[in-house]
Amino acid sequence: MQFEQAYFSGRKYLLKEELVKRHVLEVVKWASKVSGRNMLNGHGKKALDVGCAYGYAAEVLEALGYETYSVDLSRWGIRQAKTKNHGHFLVCDAQTRLPFAGEAFDLILCCDVLEHLEFPERAIEDMLEICDDVMVCTTPNKAVEKPVRKLMRDFDETHINVRFPSEREKCIREKADFAFLRIETFYDLAAKLSNGKLFFRSFSVPSFGLTVRILVRK
Repeated sequence: MQFEQAYFSGRKYLLKEELVKRHVLEVVKWASKVSGRNMLNGHGKKALDVGCAYGYAAEVLEALGYETYSVDLSRWGIRQAKTKNHGHFLVCDAQTRLPFAGEAFDLILCCDVLEHLEFPERAIEDMLEICDDVMVCTTPNKAVEKPVRKLMRDFDETHINVRFPSEREKCIREKADFAFLRIETFYDLAAKLSNGKLFFRSFSVPSFGLTVRILVRK
C-alpha cells in the first residue's frame, strides 16, 4: 500500500506532530465560529476523524472532551496511533462504507484526505450520512497548490484529486441535504522560533489560500 511506513517516513510525519495538532485546533476554532456551535466543548459528544494517520487529531479531540473514533486506510498509521491514544481506531477505506451503521457523530473531521482519494465524493456522501451536526474537511486549493508546494519542496505526488473550492462546493450540494455550508481558503503560516516553540497563524486568503476549509452543518 502506498500509505504505509515508507510513505510516512518519506514525509517525515513524526516531525509534523505539533504542526498537525495546531492545524486541527485552528480548524475546530474556525468551525465553532462559523457554525454557531461550540465545537471546542466535546463533553458528552462523539467525534470521528477520517484519515487519522498517527492519531494526532484524535489527541486534540480527546483533549477537548470528545469520545473519539478514528479511521485510516493505512495499517501502519493505525498501529502508530494505537500506541499513544486511548480512542477507537479502525482500518478503513473512506471511499467504501464507513463501519458505523446506525451511529451519529456530533463532529466529523477529515483533514488533508480528499486530495488522496480517487472517489472523494463517496467519502463525503458517507460522512454526511452519519453526521449529526457538523462536518469539517480541509484539502489543498487547486488554484495554488502545485506551484506553492513545488516552491516549498513539499509537493506530494499522491495528491491525485486536488480541486478548486467551487468544485468541492458543487459536489457537496449535489450529495447532501444540509442547513449550512461554508467554504473558505486559508494559508497556515508556521515557523520554529529561536526558543523552540512553534509560531502558527492561519490567515483567510480569499480564492488563493493554500488550504480549503469546508464546513457543513446538518
